Amino acid sequence: MSRDPLVTSIADLDIAIGGRERPREDIALIAGAADQLGVGTVWVTEGVGRDAFSLLTELALRTTRIGLGTGIVNVFSRTPTALAQAAASLLELMGTRTFNLGLGTSGRGLVEDYHGIPFERPVTRMKETIGALDRVFTTGSLPVGGAEFRFGGLALGVPTDRARLRLYVAGLTEKTLEVTGTVADGWLPIWPSRRESGQQVGVIRKAATAANRPMPTVAGYLYGAVGTEPALAAHLRANLAWYVAANGTAYRRLFERYGYADEVDRICRLWTTGERERARRAVTDEMLADCTLLGEPAEVLRQAGAFRDAGVDRPVLRLPKQVPATDCVRMLTELAGVRQ
Repeated sequence: MSRDPLVTSIADLDIAIGGRERPREDIALIAGAADQLGVGTVWVTEGVGRDAFSLLTELALRTTRIGLGTGIVNVFSRTPTALAQAAASLLELMGTRTFNLGLGTSGRGLVEDYHGIPFERPVTRMKETIGALDRVFTTGSLPVGGAEFRFGGLALGVPTDRARLRLYVAGLTEKTLEVTGTVADGWLPIWPSRRESGQQVGVIRKAATAANRPMPTVAGYLYGAVGTEPALAAHLRANLAWYVAANGTAYRRLFERYGYADEVDRICRLWTTGERERARRAVTDEMLADCTLLGEPAEVLRQAGAFRDAGVDRPVLRLPKQVPATDCVRMLTELAGVRQ
């Protein structure tokens, strides 16, 4: 027997903003509106271009209520100590607010070609980074020894507050999911499926149970937009097609596991032959309905509730880069105006 999705309001949503996709003032404009309208957390992405921590420092000084998060920073380009310094320094500016430190291993191309660091033992590096962060924020001092990092047990030298730090892992492989359940506070996936993400959540839950830990919070990145204009769906198709066809094999395999093997094959074939627009149009309505948020404000909140019902504790609305900042603010305002 089907049941209605969880009642969801803007307070149950987070938002994510691309760190290099917009002018800094536009990022601040969107985050400021989210702060005033009651959004839970604003997550800032990092890849190439701007670093997340400088943007978040600016947002910490421009906002008063909203939580902040990295979504994500990789565990290769900064040591655990550097991550701890940045997180602790940011928390000093945030009053009593919570900081969500979203971490990922990234991929070989970015790590080796952009940062010039060997992409070696990513899962081990992730687990040791989280362990070091947990210890230093709990005790004020780094651990002693380590497989990837030879810590000497020194004090961090910055005040720490573990209660206001949440450690999230973004990853899709089974080993990364197991690490998430074993040591992290949360999981930060992108492109979760309303109908097929349960298997991944099950891996995390099993690992958490074995470690005698609570189930980590799931904050899922959901590309989405508020409105019915055909251009909005086109933006979502463009982003999904790029992830599947031009961002390594991880997302291709993810959507194959969701049951879209034929669609993925067509998207990738068209993309490879240079037919990019046809590849974008090959993203089906079913794929969008399963993995994105789109529609009138009340419908978007209903869809977000369906994701919550499927195990995504915090739906994170990932605003497409093609949507102007003023339209992003309008969309958030419309979501805030929905009366449940």
